Amino acid sequence: MEENRVFWNNKDEFIQSHIGNIKKKLSENIDRLPNKDLPFMESHLRALYFQTYFLIAEGFYNASLVLGGILLENLVKEKLFIQGISDKEIEEMNFGRAIQKCREIKVLTENELGFLNDKKEKLRNPYAHYNKMKLSEGIYFHTWKVDNAVEKLITLQEKVTKGEITEAQARQELIKGINPELMSSKEFRPIANIAKSMLEENGLAISLFLEIDKFTRDFAEKYFKSSN
Repeated sequence: MEENRVFWNNKDEFIQSHIGNIKKKLSENIDRLPNKDLPFMESHLRALYFQTYFLIAEGFYNASLVLGGILLENLVKEKLFIQGISDKEIEEMNFGRAIQKCREIKVLTENELGFLNDKKEKLRNPYAHYNKMKLSEGIYFHTWKVDNAVEKLITLQEKVTKGEITEAQARQELIKGINPELMSSKEFRPIANIAKSMLEENGLAISLFLEIDKFTRDFAEKYFKSSN
C-alpha cells in the first residue's frame, strides 16, 4: 500500500549510494568554487558562509541560495551592530529594512547598497519564498500536446518492455506528427520547476554564489577587524 512505501530498505546501501552521488557532484563543482580562506569575520557569519559553500558544492542549489541571501542579510546586520544599533532593534528588521537603515546612517557605499538591493529582489525574496514562477519567468521550452497521452504511454511502455522499441524510439513515437509549441511556466505551470532547476544546474547557482562570495570577502576586509 502507498502508506507503506519507504525511502530505503537497506540503510548501508542507501548511505553508500548517497555518498556516491555527493562525491560525483563535489567532483563536478569543487574546482569552480573558491579555495582561499575567509578574512576575519564573526563565527556565526563563517558558519553561514560554509553551510552555503558546502550546499552549493554538493549540488543542493536551492538551499544554498536561500542561505546565501541569509548570509548577505546577516552581513548587513553585523555592520549595523558595529555602528551601535542594538540587537533588539536589529532583530525587528527584515533584509530590506536593514539595507534602508544602512542607507539612512550612511555606512555603506551606493555600490554596496545597490548590490544588496539587487540580491534582495532577485535572490533572497524569490528563493526564500520559493517563488519558482518568478525565477522561471521568460524561459521557454518546446512542448508537444499529446492527445490521450496516458493510453499512448502505456502502449509504448509495453513495447519497450517487450524489446520491440527503445525508450528513445518510444519518445519519438509519442510526439510523431505533432508540431511543437513554445511554452513558459506562464502557460504551463510544471515548466517552472524544470526551468529553475535547469538554470541552476547550468551554472546560475555557482555564478550567484561567486558573486556572494566576492561581496562577502570584500565586505569583511573593509568592515570587520580582528582584535588580534
